Amino acid sequence: MNDFVLPSLGADMDEGALVAWLVAPGDTIERGQIVAEVETDKGIIEVECWEDATVDELLVEAGEVRLAVGTPIARLRSVDDDPASAPAEPVIPAAVPPEPAGALVAEDPREAVSRTTPPVRHLAHKLGVDIDGIAATGPGGMVTRGDVERGVLATAPSNGRTGALVTTRVKASPRARRAAAEAGVDLELAATSRSDGMVVAADVAVLVGERPEPDAEPAKVATAPVDKAQAMRIAIARSMERSKREIPHYYLGTAIDMCRAIAWLEEFNEQRPITDRVLPAALLLKAAACALAEFSDLNGHWVDGGFRPADSVHLGVAVSLRGGGLVAPAIHDANMLTPSEMMEALADLVARARAGRLRGSEMTDQTATVTNLGDRGVEETFPVIVPPQVAIIGFGRVADAPVVVKGELAVRPVVRATLAADHRVTDGHTGGLLLLAIDRLLQEPESL
Repeated sequence: MNDFVLPSLGADMDEGALVAWLVAPGDTIERGQIVAEVETDKGIIEVECWEDATVDELLVEAGEVRLAVGTPIARLRSVDDDPASAPAEPVIPAAVPPEPAGALVAEDPREAVSRTTPPVRHLAHKLGVDIDGIAATGPGGMVTRGDVERGVLATAPSNGRTGALVTTRVKASPRARRAAAEAGVDLELAATSRSDGMVVAADVAVLVGERPEPDAEPAKVATAPVDKAQAMRIAIARSMERSKREIPHYYLGTAIDMCRAIAWLEEFNEQRPITDRVLPAALLLKAAACALAEFSDLNGHWVDGGFRPADSVHLGVAVSLRGGGLVAPAIHDANMLTPSEMMEALADLVARARAGRLRGSEMTDQTATVTNLGDRGVEETFPVIVPPQVAIIGFGRVADAPVVVKGELAVRPVVRATLAADHRVTDGHTGGLLLLAIDRLLQEPESL
């Protein structure tokens, strides 16, 4: 039996809120399957499970309560430990005397307990519902949250108000459902304050405060929720503060002639529909990934006082979000992608990042990062390393500039490439070779 804990979905993450479970007790899950959604300061992240297993028990209910990283949230039974996978042993039936007519067989209390999970038992206790008297609709006769909530509807006494109304159609946290049941209000009337549409306890408090209650004191309205953009800015600042405090940065920069790369790209795109055309950003990312594969000392992590080179290039890509802030999820095995595949991966990553639908592995697997501010008109950027990585590459916009070619002055499209690297692992010699490799690769775009 293994505990599935709340994972760290970024070097700067200390806690998060479990938004939703995508599995239930008894489900068989495969390696890489998305099992839950967790809200962090950088949005809602889809969490994967990295083993083949069976869900034995959900230890934490979805809701707005924030949990520390490392908190057990589920219990999994590995395939090797699953009794169903073990060979069946012959069972010799024992002689059992017949029960006398009309005898009542007492129910084993352990069976009643096993009819549900601890979170559902906890909810039933809070709502005053007897699990033994609930009709179970879950697999294998399991009592579900919905069964408990329907039990509240069936047994709620009249108190002169609307009755204890709880609905499973509304996306709400357990605390919000309890508050609604205790106050006798309908969750469908509550206006959510969260971007994901979930009704939380503070929303119920507001709803209760709006209802006239002549015989009771006015309900206290909860304080306004923390602004998510501000929370993200705090998380980014905390990570960058750590970076500048702990990492001895060195910076390098160079100008790269993009004439051959742009010419090749225009010819490449001529035979493709507009929606499938490759942008210069995809070529820059591919060149950076291939160069990092050549210089492993710049591709990896500084962990426990030492450098650990990565086996693959999982390229973090800085993405600005519409509501403010940024994230840098990974494109996995970026050096192995063709320019077309890189363009497709980039477009998908940007769309999901801005929709708040990133996966946990994309937020934790980055081995180096690229930031490209060319679309913002920036000619050159001096980025800060994202711990525990040891390097970050920056690209500005591709712009016409005077260039000396074979002793003659010419106007060529040029991009400024910069590198920030960790002096504990490399020095300017290695960093310069990396930028030189990026330049070389962009002069041979057909090889990408």
